[in-house]
Amino acid sequence: MPKVSSAQLVLDAAYRCFCRNGYRRTTISDIVEEAQMSRPTVYKYVGSKEDAIVKVVESLLEQAAVAARTAAEAASTPGEKVVAVLTVKLEVAIRLWQDSPSHAQELLSAATAQAPGLVTSYTDGLAELLASALAEVVPDTARQAAAVLLTFTRGLEDDLRDVDAVRAELAAGVQMITRGALTGSASSPA
Repeated sequence: MPKVSSAQLVLDAAYRCFCRNGYRRTTISDIVEEAQMSRPTVYKYVGSKEDAIVKVVESLLEQAAVAARTAAEAASTPGEKVVAVLTVKLEVAIRLWQDSPSHAQELLSAATAQAPGLVTSYTDGLAELLASALAEVVPDTARQAAAVLLTFTRGLEDDLRDVDAVRAELAAGVQMITRGALTGSASSPA
């Protein structure tokens, strides 16, 4: 088993604190206690609560981006690629809701407020993966369809009380949207 770095231990501790206490109520002292490290050691990796959330978000989104690329590469059809990429996106939100049912919405808002560039970059990367998959079948509308699919998925993330139903809605919605993109492409004037 590979050894976990001190930096990762601090980020893991910060994530647990944010999930347990919410962003507003978490302090650096909470992170120090959770990490079971000295204050100077924690400050070496995160200089403030704001820095901690940015680094936690960055780590989570980097992992999700790798998972999305891997899932897209493993899928064989454009439709499977789209579902695979959006499933990774949805699973990030599901994990957060499962880890912090009381504070998930607050944490998503804090992540967006404190790390807007990271969130935008991650979403742009997903849009590129989706557009690339869709370009195989609807080259003229691939970017538009990707944007619609991301918006649809964001909407599903608003209520994750029944994750199995949301996963099923994702698959059904992707099928309807991509079918509409294909139909619209076929009937568009040349």
